[in-house]
Amino acid sequence: MNPSTWVALLKQGMTTIGNAAAWHWFAYHFSRLPPHPLAKSIIDACADCEAKLPSLGSQFLKDLAAISGRERCLPDFEQLIQKLGELLVLRQLLTISWPENTTFQHEPAVAVKGKRPELRVTTPERSFLFEVKTPALLAHIENRKTNPFQAAGRVLPQHQLAMLVGDAGLTLPRDNPVKDFLLDAEKKFAQFKAVQDETSVLIIVWDDFIYEPITVLKHEQCGLLTPNSYWKDEAGMAVSYPHIDAVVLLRHLNYLYRATGDHALEERAHALDFGDEHALPNVFISNGDPDLVPQEIRRALRAVDWDAPELQHAADYRPKDLAIWI
Repeated sequence: MNPSTWVALLKQGMTTIGNAAAWHWFAYHFSRLPPHPLAKSIIDACADCEAKLPSLGSQFLKDLAAISGRERCLPDFEQLIQKLGELLVLRQLLTISWPENTTFQHEPAVAVKGKRPELRVTTPERSFLFEVKTPALLAHIENRKTNPFQAAGRVLPQHQLAMLVGDAGLTLPRDNPVKDFLLDAEKKFAQFKAVQDETSVLIIVWDDFIYEPITVLKHEQCGLLTPNSYWKDEAGMAVSYPHIDAVVLLRHLNYLYRATGDHALEERAHALDFGDEHALPNVFISNGDPDLVPQEIRRALRAVDWDAPELQHAADYRPKDLAIWI
């Protein structure tokens, strides 16, 4: 990490976020010296990105600074969390030990008005496309805290759920955002794959309730990546996503929420600490040939096959019909 680059990024963050006239969720974090731990973790990650792609770290700070002006606006806060999720993943991808002569493109496009995935990595052997998505979960988390029942996916019909739940509160699945993530990534990757063969990976940043997206994607009765998907085309067939080679699910949102609220992280050193080999694993879901995503990338993302034997003893990693919170 170049010290002068780090200092320049810190000054940018303090000027545009910490001392800007517009109200900002992170103004407190970026207005202090020595830097607040959240601000420092963001600057560190931006500096690492800048080392691989000049101006990318500065652009991240500009994007964060632009989400401002509406005091205590929760949609703005969720946008900031989504931007931090993107920063978390891009920094991790850019700092992989890629082969010599590897090149990187942030938000590449094959046409002037074409859709742009987050990152393209071109090695001497193959090119990789990465798209990063983070859902808005705040309202969902509050429902999960208060309702005794949760439908993790669309396994049971509405009338059966009503009979089971009665007058008790029910948390509905957060499946439509996942479906929208798949549709958007499919369109972005398809444009590139029409030109040349590339490996494409959709990365979704979730919280510790990782069984939720696993259920949405892989439950045998309704999963979006199964023949029984709840999302059908006009002919009544399950919609497929042939241009997405794999989906990776990260359990990290809870650290971002805690860090922005000045709560102890416990399992992480800071908000953008990706975790080590002792941390709970992330999830890898193949949507075709699993060998298209090398083990080096999977290890860097700490992603284990969703149905790996070592995960089957952990309830967090198995699809669910209904969760009952007592």
